[in-house]
Formats: sequence, C-alpha cells, structure tokens
Amino acid sequence: MAVHLISYLKEQFTPTVVDQLSSALNESSANTLKAINGTLPTLLGGLARRVQATGGASSIVSFLDKGDYGNTPLDVSQAIDAKSNTVDSNAPGRDFLNEIFEDKLTRATELISTYSGTKPQSVQTIMSLAGSVLVGVLGRQEQEKGLTAESLKTLLLGQATEFRKTLPTGLDGVGSLLGFDDLVTPAGQQTEVQGTDNFSGTVINPNIPKSPEGDRRHENVRWLRWAMIAIAVLVLGLLVQKCSENQNSTDGISTDSTSRVESNEVEDTSAATKASVEEAHGQTTDSTAPGPLGIRDSTKLNR
Repeated sequence: MAVHLISYLKEQFTPTVVDQLSSALNESSANTLKAINGTLPTLLGGLARRVQATGGASSIVSFLDKGDYGNTPLDVSQAIDAKSNTVDSNAPGRDFLNEIFEDKLTRATELISTYSGTKPQSVQTIMSLAGSVLVGVLGRQEQEKGLTAESLKTLLLGQATEFRKTLPTGLDGVGSLLGFDDLVTPAGQQTEVQGTDNFSGTVINPNIPKSPEGDRRHENVRWLRWAMIAIAVLVLGLLVQKCSENQNSTDGISTDSTSRVESNEVEDTSAATKASVEEAHGQTTDSTAPGPLGIRDSTKLNR
C-alpha cells in the first residue's frame, strides 16, 4: 500500500522541529502546530487540484524539470537549525507554491493565519518549508527517475479524498477557495488508481510510479546525450585536422607542403620559346630598346 502524503509530510514536523520552528517564528508551539495541520492538506490538496486542471500536470512537471535540487532539503529539520537558514531554505518552496496556487496563495495564507492564530508570514514560512521538501522529492524523481505528468496525476488523485478529509473543519474557507469538493479519489482498487507500492522506500528514492512515457523520455535523453558527444568529437577532430595543415605567412591560406614551387626568377630561355616569342611580337630581347616596332633589338642597331 502506498504511504499517504499527508502522513509523510506530518512526520517532518516532529515535536522538536515544532519547538524550533516556533522559536524561530516567535509563535507559540500550539499555534504553530495548528498552522502546520492546516497547511499540509492545503498544500497537497492545492497541488491535486492543479494537476486536475487541463494541462496542470504537464505544467507542474515542466516546472520540476527546470529546478536544481542539489541544495534542497530532504526534510524540514535540515532547514531550521537557524532562522537565517530557515529563510534561505524557503526559496524553492515559495516558487513551487506560486506554481500551485497562482493568485490564490495570499488568500489561502490569510485564512490559515486566522484559523491558527499565527502571523501570515509564519504561515507562509511553514508552507514554504513543506513545499521545499515536497518539491525536492518530486523534482528529483522527475529528473532522475522519469516522473511524468500521468504518474504525478495518478499519485495525487489516488489520495485526493485523504487531502479533503484531513483539512480541519475551521478551514472551510480554504476548501471553498480551492474547490476541494472536487477532490475525490477515482473509483477502483487502490492499486489500480495509485500504482503498486508507490511513494514507498526512502526519501531519496520514494518509488513513485513510472510510466512507459517516462522510460521513453529518459531513453531519448540518453540517446541525445551520446549523439551530442559524438558530434562534439567529430567537430574537434575536424578542427585539429584544419589546424595541422600548412598555412602561408601572408593570409593564412592552407597550402600543400609536398607541391613543387618554382621561383619567379626562373626564365624559360630555350630556342623554341624564343622563336615563338619572335614570331608573335617580332623580338626576343629587350622590348625597351629604341627603333621601329619589330626590330627593337639593341644588337642590330649597331650594325
């Protein structure tokens, strides 16, 4: 059976984490815990509603594909050792929240703030921390394991009813704002809806259900990577070959070092050549010598 996402995120907020977070936010532990219990189903329910919309799942996967998850925390405790660290760790989560809720994020935050008795900024921090953990897990799966729009939709809608039922009674306004009445797990056995044993395993490898589309996409990525390497090697080889050719020192034009080059000072003085020139021009010697055309031979002028 698949692990419930609500339980997965709730486990991040241990009593120690709640106390540390309350201190960093200057809130009471009771109010902080209340905000957490309202934030988590709102986050997951909002994400489920987003993938239900036309093109929503593809948009989320495209967002995940652009992320860099090297420094994204694997759990909330990694992000709250100090207040400054808490703020820095919120960045991936904030972007993810904007992608999920769009223009409804501010209103949802205000409703949770009123319900829990915490400041809106505190609610936003809590939601961003939970969002950072969630986007880190999903993002790593998309980039490394082939999570697709269809498998993401299968994962979330398989637990849609859980998200709706976990929302506290005092947050009916959030349910109305985000349309939680439509959060219903499709009919059928759980294994048919969610896939077998999805989201189990470790945080790093939660075994989210894959699809043939994901396998094909990652196979294409591997093929393209090798093709680009082969092209790069070919181009490099051509450049090396080009650079190894002889070039003259004037204009860099490649020349054949094996060809025979004759000096311009070499002159053909054979009898046949002289006869040909004399027949064509009437002379074979210095054309600058004085005298009528055809007899400008300085040797004949002295006769």
